[in-house]
Amino acid sequence: MVSRSDATHYDGTGQLFRYQTNATGLGLQATLHLPGGARILSLQLDYYDTSLTGEVLAELDVCSYDGSSCVPQLGFLACSDALVTACSGNVNAPGWSNAYADLSGANLVVDNYLSGYRILAGNTTNDGGTAIWRVLVGYVLEVSPDPPTASFNDVPTSHPFHQYVEALFASQVTAGCGGNDYCPDSPLTRGQMAVFLSKALGLQWP
Repeated sequence: MVSRSDATHYDGTGQLFRYQTNATGLGLQATLHLPGGARILSLQLDYYDTSLTGEVLAELDVCSYDGSSCVPQLGFLACSDALVTACSGNVNAPGWSNAYADLSGANLVVDNYLSGYRILAGNTTNDGGTAIWRVLVGYVLEVSPDPPTASFNDVPTSHPFHQYVEALFASQVTAGCGGNDYCPDSPLTRGQMAVFLSKALGLQWP
């Protein structure tokens, strides 16, 4: 995910910032939209920092379904001004750079029914010495866990492809071949393949 804005700011040397540094704190907020079941692996903060006292901050929050409470995912615990996911760090003035937070061990699996996800970002100076470029969230798609029951007569829970057939059925990619069967050993036509792929990938006319 890349947070974007139409706001721009020049630093006087021809460099273009994505966000203007006219306030301090985590002033930028963006809702994170990821597919259900995706596992979040990382957060990368791309920034500009020439300050010896300030820093750029980014935070990934997992919120309750109604937004009443949010829990920040801590990555770089050494951030000087706040416990956030990633930061440039005080007394670190490399100019254009990035900070990477590995979240693979946090087991963050997206549940869009019970939870909401947001990115917070900002800087601790308003003198132009720090600015956000973008925030990137890395994730992988995963197949849903194998359910304890079978939806098709010919694909019992003991079948080696049960988990994957159930995932297709739950995602409404296929309803089987009729008669409450899936026909796992039947050949697939090019027409049927087009239906499967279009539904699975969400393809549509522009």
